[in-house]
Amino acid sequence: MQRERLSGLDQARSIAIIAVVAVHLSFQFPHLPQWAAVLARMGQYGVQLFFVISAITIFMTLAADHARYRAARHVTARFYIKRFFRIAPLYYVAILAYGAMSWYTYRFAPDHASILGQHDAGDIVLNLLFMHAVSPSAINNVVPGGWSIGVEMLFYSIAPFIFFYATTRARLLTITAALLLACAAFVSSGACGGGLSCNVENNSFFYFWPPVQVPCFLVGIWCWHFFSHYLNGHAKLGSRGMSMALAMMALCALLAAVCGVWIGLANEYAPLFAAGSSAALLLVFCSAAHRGHSQQLRFVGRIATAVGRESYAIYLWHFLFAFAAVYLFKDSRLLAFVAVLAVTLGASYLLSRLTDKLVQRFASKLARSLLVKIDHAFAFGRTPCSRAIAHGASRPRS
Repeated sequence: MQRERLSGLDQARSIAIIAVVAVHLSFQFPHLPQWAAVLARMGQYGVQLFFVISAITIFMTLAADHARYRAARHVTARFYIKRFFRIAPLYYVAILAYGAMSWYTYRFAPDHASILGQHDAGDIVLNLLFMHAVSPSAINNVVPGGWSIGVEMLFYSIAPFIFFYATTRARLLTITAALLLACAAFVSSGACGGGLSCNVENNSFFYFWPPVQVPCFLVGIWCWHFFSHYLNGHAKLGSRGMSMALAMMALCALLAAVCGVWIGLANEYAPLFAAGSSAALLLVFCSAAHRGHSQQLRFVGRIATAVGRESYAIYLWHFLFAFAAVYLFKDSRLLAFVAVLAVTLGASYLLSRLTDKLVQRFASKLARSLLVKIDHAFAFGRTPCSRAIAHGASRPRS
């Protein structure tokens, strides 16, 4: 059941990464049919799907570690080690790779094309420290798409506190309200000139920055709070529940489109509606993961699971191929777009497997060794009184 639950989440990740790659490629095909262009641009909300999945898996991991290790400091230390070595090594390699590519294209490409905006050494340092989500020049100019990594890392910094504080529904409601009020205050003062309403420009700094995106993680936390049994595979939606989830997914997706890439009524609210649609989609995927399917559907599911497991690396590397598409593909027909999308996904997947062997496996090995040391430190770092109690409890009674 656990493996099936993970397959459901991984398959949802595959939907997210396909959507994200589609939107970035769509800008290289300006003459797509209107319906195809809008559908492709909706792919930007795959990032919010990633955010919701991230919140769910984080709370799932924290709950499992808390059940095993109990001490909050122990669980928190393990969490930060695992998250850092999962995200940072590959991101640092991406900083080097895109920096080298940008330098080369600026020096030798006749049109001085670059996939990065203007930035300086300070912006690179902010990215190395994962503080770039609060800087307009650093948020998305050192690594393309790096804004979402910065937002994720910011949420990681507060996730254990939320987990250990929100032990009851009332506490979770309190911290949710506090965070939403803080986000609203930042949006009002930073993006809306002190007003209560404005239309944040899509894909601008004030769209990317944390106050607009953090509510998506809160949706994931509440989804875990109410529906953990469905997400971890202990229960599955019935036909009525499945219909309600599909309806909610469609409604929230429509609201995201109206607020965002389709009509653009209020781009600052589009991520929140996209997160609601994502939560419903996850319920559908996790419930469907352990239903009986035909051989063909099981084969497609295995492919989707494999792509989902590599989604982080694919996210980092697909910009290389999206940028190359500017020079290699001049045909803007829909068929060409679909073909380039498939090639980009396949090439990014192969590159992700290569960097997994060269970078991520070494980082995972280092993380495991540090976790062992942390576990030993907490196991043998008890007070003399607690050690005496534990020793006395382990003695056989006479």
